[in-house]
Amino acid sequence: MDSPAAVPVLDGFHYGTDPGLLASMWERWDELRRDHRFFKTMDNGPDPVWVMTRYADIRDALRDYDLFSNECVQVTDPVGAHKWIPEELDPPEHGKYRQLLTPSFAPSAVEALEPRVRELCIELIEQFADQGSCDFFTDFARLFPTTIFMEIMGLPVDRAGEFLQWAHDLMHTGGDSDPAQREEATMKIMGMLGQLVAERRSNPQDDLMSQLVTAEIDGQPIDDMALLEMCFLLYMAGLDTVAGELGAFFHHLSTHPEDRKRIVDDPACIPNAAEELLRAFAIVTTGRLVTRDVKWNGCPMKAGDRVLLPTPSANRDHEAFENSTSVDLDRQDNRHIAFGAGPHRCVGSNLARLELVVALEEWHRRIPEYSLDASEPLKFHSGGVAGFEKLPLTWPGT
Repeated sequence: MDSPAAVPVLDGFHYGTDPGLLASMWERWDELRRDHRFFKTMDNGPDPVWVMTRYADIRDALRDYDLFSNECVQVTDPVGAHKWIPEELDPPEHGKYRQLLTPSFAPSAVEALEPRVRELCIELIEQFADQGSCDFFTDFARLFPTTIFMEIMGLPVDRAGEFLQWAHDLMHTGGDSDPAQREEATMKIMGMLGQLVAERRSNPQDDLMSQLVTAEIDGQPIDDMALLEMCFLLYMAGLDTVAGELGAFFHHLSTHPEDRKRIVDDPACIPNAAEELLRAFAIVTTGRLVTRDVKWNGCPMKAGDRVLLPTPSANRDHEAFENSTSVDLDRQDNRHIAFGAGPHRCVGSNLARLELVVALEEWHRRIPEYSLDASEPLKFHSGGVAGFEKLPLTWPGT
């Protein structure tokens, strides 16, 4: 473990564009965690970025919103560039907005969605089950959770392809992308959401957008800009995170036939298996803003410094989990933080769990034997939400 006086500076660590964080992202974090409890990089913008690698440190930082503010969760963005609500609000303001979302993602609300989630999952799988192959990401992983989210929000499902392209241009193009492309995607998304807000103000429907439009904070209606920031955050989360996790799940299962066979032979293990795969292959890395000068566990941080908190590293820490880098579908007491920790823990975690479990159940009922198609290339992106963008699978019948 690094001594307090010897926190290293790693030159060339480019968050989101480091070549070492591509298809072997989790193994790369394993190496960094083995060598460094903390390190610092100056290669991600004008401010120093402290990177934590251990479970306890990352969990505690996620909980300590007084020291580690959510004011800017992207370490590469200038403070004030955006305010994604409620993610970039600190308590107590954060709680006022979060409570507007909680009822739609509470266990009872998610349970009521289960028939529709399962119906859509089956429909998608049956479109290609007889073909003997698919690009898992394009044909299933991104369409399944995206369609459910769009129905909940009240977004026009027939424009799913367009919305997914905007999300890709915004979030998956990496540090070498054209800033104008990202800006154009942002403007298109905000324009679409602004139009929808206006429509719901004049004609409310039975959807989450209408609930937000008619909600109040401290007895006052939410203004249009705050609504747009809320909807923009939901848009990014709803179109990206579960798709990324599904890709990680099925990449592992397609390359580890013993785990795939276990799920096929014992479907009752699937909920526990989903938790273990979430632990082993977490995909979210978030940032925080240091609020005051402090020597935190040996790190001499200054007010305004950035902190990077990678859950893909935290969840594979051997100090928190036995055989931490191995997948154990029978693992018990699995206190992973794939959904974060503290007041900003993912509000949609109940829905995400349902979608992941249903996908594992219905896929393996219909396609029990499959493998990675080694003749086709993989495509993977790292960054705030990592994931496969191309995952070719094949099964008997090709």
